[in-house]
Amino acid sequence: MATNEIKVNLDLMSALIKLREASVVFNEQTKNISQESGRDYEDESETFNTGIYKCMDAIGKMIGESAVYGVYSLIPDRI
Repeated sequence: MATNEIKVNLDLMSALIKLREASVVFNEQTKNISQESGRDYEDESETFNTGIYKCMDAIGKMIGESAVYGVYSLIPDRI
């Protein structure tokens, strides 16, 4: 795999990690605020988590595409 493809995967993995960290922090803070206020923030949590999971899914797909492209560029067709 070329250096550029490896860097792309590392950059995408870094973005995926940051999104996961954001998800954990958001859910922790939502729980804390909910306990303090006595209000349920289920709708807000669901909206946030749905969006973050869609982003994480898109990044996962791009990591896969990058890996597949890397394999095809290393082993060309034999025609």
